[in-house]
Parts: sequence; C-alpha cells; structure tokens
Amino acid sequence: MRNKILVFLMMIVLFITTTVFAATFTDLPADHWAINYITDLTEKQVVNGYPDGTFRPEETISRGEFLKLVIAASMPKDVPIALAPSAMEHWAGQYLYVANTYGVVSANDITLENIDLPITRREMAKMITKADCYMRGNPKNMEQSLTFTDFSEFDASEREFLTHAISQEYLNGYPDGSFGPDNEMTRAEAATVIYRFTNKGGVDLEK
Repeated sequence: MRNKILVFLMMIVLFITTTVFAATFTDLPADHWAINYITDLTEKQVVNGYPDGTFRPEETISRGEFLKLVIAASMPKDVPIALAPSAMEHWAGQYLYVANTYGVVSANDITLENIDLPITRREMAKMITKADCYMRGNPKNMEQSLTFTDFSEFDASEREFLTHAISQEYLNGYPDGSFGPDNEMTRAEAATVIYRFTNKGGVDLEK
C-alpha cells in the first residue's frame, strides 16, 4: 500500500514538473506583460514554443497561424477540423475553408501568396469579430466608443469590427493612445487575444 502511495505521489510530481516546464521559455521573463496568457494557452497546448525552448513573443504571427487559432477557438469540440475540405494546398487550408464558409474571411482575403505573411492588427480585429459574430452567433457589441488617435484610418465597416472587439474586451490599443492598425501582430499579442476570446464565451480548449 505504501509503495502504491509513493508511486502515486511521484506521478503527481512528474505531472506538475512537466506542466511547468511546458510553459517555461528561455526568452519569456516572469514580468513579461503577456506571460499569464502565454502560460495558460501553452499548458492547454493551444499555442506552442520552439524546439530550442523559446517562445519568441515579439516575432510576428502569420495570417494562417492566427486563422488556425481563431477557427479552433470558435468551433465546437465535437466538430473535427480534419473532416473539412481544404481551400488550398497549405497546412491551414482546412481552417481557411471553414473561415470562408462562415464568412470569417472573404474569398480573396487570404491566398497562397499572402497566407504565410504576417497578419496586421487591422486584419486581426476584423477576423476575431467575424468569428465571434458569424460562428459563435454573438450580436455586434457597439457599447464602447473608439478613442484611438488613429481610428480614422479605418473605413466604416472596419470601425464596426474594431468597436465590437474593443467592447468585448478581446483587444486594446497601445499606451500612447493609438491602435496601430497596420502594425504586424506579434505572437504575444496573438496569445493575449486568443486567451481573452476563449475565456469569454469561447469553446473549451482544455485537452
């Protein structure tokens, strides 16, 4: 009996150690502004680091990579993405097919030529709002007023998408009061947005 208890305790220690290690990256200090979001999503295996032990939070994330995260966060767990057709010969082709089907991405927004290029914050705001409204069925939330110094750079429809994302608290701007619509989105920003998205009416991504 005593041996069984010891084995059980060793298994618990091993599990805890493995979990902590999985969420620890050599380039992510404890005081990084996005560490809680990155740690949570890493432990749930929603986002991953690199084989060398880094997360590279300030590197950009591609359209395909962010699209995968958004679609996975919007689909019910019992609907396997593997059964979907592919919209193109690309690893994210099935996610793109789902996105096109629901109107999350327009037909010519993502192509083979640009799917691996960094996604901008403008594109991210549009994608996250469309997924929330068209896949989750949430009505557009227009409660908050846009106060960013550069929101005039958005057209009318883009302002609606941004307003919804801000009102839902999925994203925010920079300390200087700007949003930076054409800035390329970083991996840390992506983790933050997906964390908020999945923890506010999203599907359970826990493995």
